[in-house]
Order: sequence, then structure tokens, then C-alpha cells
Amino acid sequence: MKSSNENQVYTPKEHIEAAASQLLKEGKKKVNNLYEEGIHKANDVEESIKEYSDNLLKKIQENPLTSVLIAGGIGFLLSKLMKK
Repeated sequence: MKSSNENQVYTPKEHIEAAASQLLKEGKKKVNNLYEEGIHKANDVEESIKEYSDNLLKKIQENPLTSVLIAGGIGFLLSKLMKK
């Protein structure tokens, strides 16, 4: 026994609406996947930055004089570059 949907004839307008609806669903799914992937990558970057800054802080605490001299040297070089 056939269902009523199998006997139904779609008008061009209904066919276009159904196709547009399907494209919209697929588009939403792809956008959602890209969003989730972006969130995941942003979290990975955040973890990397935190790890790097923790390591940098540890190095500064281990060698404070060296860190101050390096920072001073960088500041001096930047001031010379900015004057040009």
C-alpha cells in the first residue's frame, strides 16, 4: 500500500521550497561544525598561551637580573627604532 506522500505531485514552487529548506539545513549544520571547530582551536590557543606565559614567568623568577637586562635592552632598541 502506497502512502499519500508517494502519490503527491509537487509544484515547481513546492519543489524549490523543499530544496531551499534542505540547503538551509545543510548550511546550518556546516556553520555549526565550523563554529565548534573554531571554539576548539581557540581553546587550544588559549592553553598554549597560558602554558607559554607560565614558562616565561618561571624563567623570569629563576633569572630576574637577566630578565631586567633583556627588557632594558629591548626597550633601548625600540626607542632607537622609534626615533628614526
